[in-house]
Amino acid sequence: MLSRLGVTDQAPYPLCTPDEALQRFEWDKGIPAARVCYGGEWTFLLDVCAHGRLLQPSVLTRLSLGTEAVSVWHPLTGSTRIAHACDGALMASFDTWAVHLTDGQDVSRLNRALADAGFFPEDDEDYPDDWTDSAAALVVLEREFGLELSPQVAKGALPAVSLQHLQG
Repeated sequence: MLSRLGVTDQAPYPLCTPDEALQRFEWDKGIPAARVCYGGEWTFLLDVCAHGRLLQPSVLTRLSLGTEAVSVWHPLTGSTRIAHACDGALMASFDTWAVHLTDGQDVSRLNRALADAGFFPEDDEDYPDDWTDSAAALVVLEREFGLELSPQVAKGALPAVSLQHLQG
């Protein structure tokens, strides 16, 4: 995964908590970075700040070569974006600002998972009061793709890598 991401030349990787990674990669200067951890059969790349580089089709499809890759991004604008790639192909991409407009080579799996997690209600009033698209996106990751990452691991010190080499 790290070689497909193009960061192996950065080893040894510094261990950083979320706050330490923000300081190290100077969030105010816009240096995109990710922290890396493993859970089950998945490698997790956690954005240091909401840069969205891991959602770019060229990056996500490269990460998926020979496997699957799923990316969720919740930028400061408030929408949530989800993308799924498999073996170098973008299978599906979804943005909550454009509800019902999933695109990609095979959107059926993602659309089914999104519907099961509460997206696409018959009526906007059918959303529960405590429903949020970002929380529902995490439900999609857990139910459909089997991704599980504990808050303790996500808050801990993890290897961190710069993603500045990826196009913005």
